[in-house]
Amino acid sequence: MFPEVTADLAEAVRSASLCVLCTPIGSMPELAERMAPHLSADVVVTDAGSAKGTVVRQLEAILGDRFIGSHPMAGSEKSGLDAARADLFQDAVCILTPTHTTAPDTLRQARELWSAVGCRTVEMSPQAHDDAIARVSHLPHAVAAALVNAVSQSHPGAEALAGGGYRDTTRIAAGSPALWKEIFLENKESLLAGLDDFTDTLADFKRMILAHDAPALEDFLTRAQDARTRLP
Repeated sequence: MFPEVTADLAEAVRSASLCVLCTPIGSMPELAERMAPHLSADVVVTDAGSAKGTVVRQLEAILGDRFIGSHPMAGSEKSGLDAARADLFQDAVCILTPTHTTAPDTLRQARELWSAVGCRTVEMSPQAHDDAIARVSHLPHAVAAALVNAVSQSHPGAEALAGGGYRDTTRIAAGSPALWKEIFLENKESLLAGLDDFTDTLADFKRMILAHDAPALEDFLTRAQDARTRLP
């Protein structure tokens, strides 16, 4: 069967054995409500959202054990068809967030889906996902946006002098403001905890500079270097 495109939601899901919601998180419950009457009894539904707690609760209430949350850790600050890549998911991690509601077959099919496109799957609770991803995805984006704003507001035009360090550190700040606004608010408790950790660390760093504490500063930088080099 050749791929088909339709703007009719009922037509799109009526004969599907697996559905993946790749929309903004806020629109998923309304889509699930509209989909539900047209889904087959054994369909599996998952998503690709960046926060899991609320959306998993909402969609399980609508779809029951046929739904499982997913979050493929792939993509970039770019969007639209021009940013599409055939190898987008190759060797990426996809986090699955089963709960006590999730049917075993739902989890099995979700594993098979993401493995088939090249992902390595890991499983954790929705809350554990949100706490971890707040630190390694949402916090970095918030920090990149804050850095760009701090520089552009205090030294307009300084970006023209920037080298690779500034560009690499702030690349993700070019992502969609509408999308990231929703992600930040959806996962606000975990993000706020991450921001507290980060601001405490910045305060320690500032104290080292003020005290001209070279040994502590070198230790701080060495620990960061060691942690960064352990990234896969």
